[in-house]
Amino acid sequence: MQVAILDYGMGNIGSLEAMAHRLGVDAIRWRQGSLPKGSDWVILPGVGSLLGAIEELSRRDLIGPLNAAYGQEVPILGICLGLQLLFEDGAEGGRGLGWLRGSIPELLVKPTPHMGWNTVRPMRPNTLIGPSTDWSPAYYFVHSYVVQPDRPDVIWGETTYAGQRFVSVVKSGPLVGVQFHPELSGQAGRDFVQAFLKGVVL
Repeated sequence: MQVAILDYGMGNIGSLEAMAHRLGVDAIRWRQGSLPKGSDWVILPGVGSLLGAIEELSRRDLIGPLNAAYGQEVPILGICLGLQLLFEDGAEGGRGLGWLRGSIPELLVKPTPHMGWNTVRPMRPNTLIGPSTDWSPAYYFVHSYVVQPDRPDVIWGETTYAGQRFVSVVKSGPLVGVQFHPELSGQAGRDFVQAFLKGVVL
């Protein structure tokens, strides 16, 4: 099995490659052009601003190939800023890929960024987070913006920070997005990606 990790200068690429190898998955960096041959799924990472990410993706001519992969229903895992890129307008400026309808507002509470370990509450029993709506293991978060999907059925998990509840896991067909960083979340992060592989890719 091979994963294409989108490498556009705004992600923890080395950590993602290491996580993939621990899971027995071959990793290839996708820097330009069409989806690399033999890729079974894609990781869309992101650290930084929405506007900066879209500008970099555009500069590297990756938006068209990404849209093509999405149209072909290639499983895609968006991480942190990669989750936000799945949606439409961002409060910090810029526009996402627009694959899912919804906005990207700033967290209302302080301090920001929300940085550190936190849990995810499954909004329905599912194979990605857990078989019940109990609180999950802790994952590592670093972000100041969140997503607000228009469709409640794509919301699979929520997290609470300083009293504000926000969406932390979305799923729509083969498209999954998480606000946390699986690659920085130890065994819990690897377990999540393993569940993604079993439930979405395989």
